[in-house]
Amino acid sequence: MSSKEKRLILNAVGLYSNIYALKNINSPLFQNPYAVGFGGQYQYLTIIGLVTATIAFGLKLLRYVMPNFSAFIYTIVTNIATPLEGLISVLYWSMILIDPRLLIPDELPRIPLTLDFSLHLFPAVFLWIDFLMFDIEFVRSKAHIILIAVFTLCYFVWSWYCQSVNGYWPYPFLGEFTFWMRAGFFISSGMLCWGII
Repeated sequence: MSSKEKRLILNAVGLYSNIYALKNINSPLFQNPYAVGFGGQYQYLTIIGLVTATIAFGLKLLRYVMPNFSAFIYTIVTNIATPLEGLISVLYWSMILIDPRLLIPDELPRIPLTLDFSLHLFPAVFLWIDFLMFDIEFVRSKAHIILIAVFTLCYFVWSWYCQSVNGYWPYPFLGEFTFWMRAGFFISSGMLCWGII
């Protein structure tokens, strides 16, 4: 099997996993009452990352049949999705191990492990395998850092705006922070993404 075929299979599995997660996040079995507020599911970095990763997998598959399809869009999307999914996975699993209530209020049921992995682990694993095995031509530049900084700032403003409308933060631990602690958390997260790529 050629490396192009391996990459095709990897990205097809990644796309399938993400579609499974996106399809099941609104299941009545594990409905999140906090996601009905302003911003809906898109208050959550996990969902924004999942959508971005889904687009990245779709673009990777499209470029298999049309190799020159929009290199500019492909670069922007994959340069956000890959470090973002790495960050989401690191933050989520470390906080879940420390104290699940940092992310999930007590009154919410836990989601099945398969869905949890599809939301918080598989996108990072598939994107990083693809990046490390097949993106050997990647060269880090200031544009990557600026892109991550802009994304970090946009999500900080977006989550603050959602909180101002809803009266609660997307993740419980953010409600325990002062403004400067939140700003420091977002800056540190952005810097971790810069370090990842």
